[in-house]
Amino acid sequence: MTTSTSSKYAYPANLNVANFISLKLTSTNFLLWEIQVLSLIESRDLLGFITGTILAPISEIPNATEDGIMPNPDLATWTRTNRLIKEWITTTNFKEALGTVVGLTTSLNVWKALSNAYSQDSQAREFELLLKLKEKKKDTLPLTDFIRNFKLTCD
Repeated sequence: MTTSTSSKYAYPANLNVANFISLKLTSTNFLLWEIQVLSLIESRDLLGFITGTILAPISEIPNATEDGIMPNPDLATWTRTNRLIKEWITTTNFKEALGTVVGLTTSLNVWKALSNAYSQDSQAREFELLLKLKEKKKDTLPLTDFIRNFKLTCD
């Protein structure tokens, strides 16, 4: 993996997201998708962008010039990294999920919007599956049929 050495934030220049995130977000797989996305972002030490602990720096900083201020170079670096994380998140969404994040400019806002929209659906689905699995009984079914039915429920 190549990273920019002049960057304040680790910026992977060559990274195939599909190698890390095998799922596209749907209304039923948020928890599984979330694990993969968080693992990728966390492995690059960039989790603060979506938790809100790494916020955009101020746009101008003091300097010794005549007007006493200059553009903050950290803002461009932050913006570049933020866009990258936002891209990782949005490229792993199906069209239905993309509609949730249209117009959002930060990876933090995109992450919050997707979490709010899909985590409840996933939790309800998880609860439904747990109930179905608890109801499963082998009874008189042959073991192979029981296992096949069990797997179908899990899938």
